[in-house]
Amino acid sequence: MKNLSLYDLLIGQFSSETKNIDETDFSKLDDLTEEQKIKSSIIENLRMVLSTRQGSVQHLPDFGMPDILQLYFNSNNSIDPVKKEIKNVILKYEPRIANVEVHKTDFDQESMKITLKVVATIKDIPNKEILLTEFSTTGWTKVMFEKDTN
Repeated sequence: MKNLSLYDLLIGQFSSETKNIDETDFSKLDDLTEEQKIKSSIIENLRMVLSTRQGSVQHLPDFGMPDILQLYFNSNNSIDPVKKEIKNVILKYEPRIANVEVHKTDFDQESMKITLKVVATIKDIPNKEILLTEFSTTGWTKVMFEKDTN
């Protein structure tokens, strides 16, 4: 059981059972450096975690994010609980990241879209990384890396 990926555990089956393994092009992975592979894997994992509504995975009830809009309204229209929850979720479900700081960069109250900058360290890569995330009330989530040039 310890060798199963989190994805396999979440969907309850092996990913090879969900698609034709013969049609998968694994050669593209050979063109990536180990650092690119780690970053891509982290981004995919965080997209899954941050775009999943908390409570929707039966065997991991705290997996994912609670309703961000509800967090915002319950805190008298403060972004701070949202930032704290994102930090906690990242630290819990992405063990390859440490030293997480979440900063608000933009918040459009009309469309209820928030853009956050997450500054973190990838444990196997010594440089700090900037992870940009966007959330909207429709459930749309965007995650990408931007190299910290400072």
